[in-house]
Amino acid sequence: MYRAGLRRGLSAMHFFDVPGPEGEVHSHPYVIELAVAGDRLDANGYLVDLDAMAEALAMALRRLEGQVLNGLEEFAGLSPSVENLARIIWETTVPRMPAATWASVTVWESGDAWASYEEEIGR
Repeated sequence: MYRAGLRRGLSAMHFFDVPGPEGEVHSHPYVIELAVAGDRLDANGYLVDLDAMAEALAMALRRLEGQVLNGLEEFAGLSPSVENLARIIWETTVPRMPAATWASVTVWESGDAWASYEEEIGR
């Protein structure tokens, strides 16, 4: 199996319905890691074109950059947790990579705290 991945930064804000600092709007300098895997390479020897992968990730992150996640349609009825953020980025980027049979998005909230969403893709 082949794997390819990218890492990008994202600055966004969120808050939770709890007392204390987490209940106030606060920002995070997130680090987003997108990884895909598959068994076959294309005629160029690529699992995915890294430029196309970078554009898919950039499109997803542009929508989120500088935003309060709680106010976005994607988070309607959802907690703005790193777990949900990872899944939303996954759902936005992975459909644009048809050769992938597995994909993962990991969201680092800090240097030592992260959550991820991964899924095998039945294609």
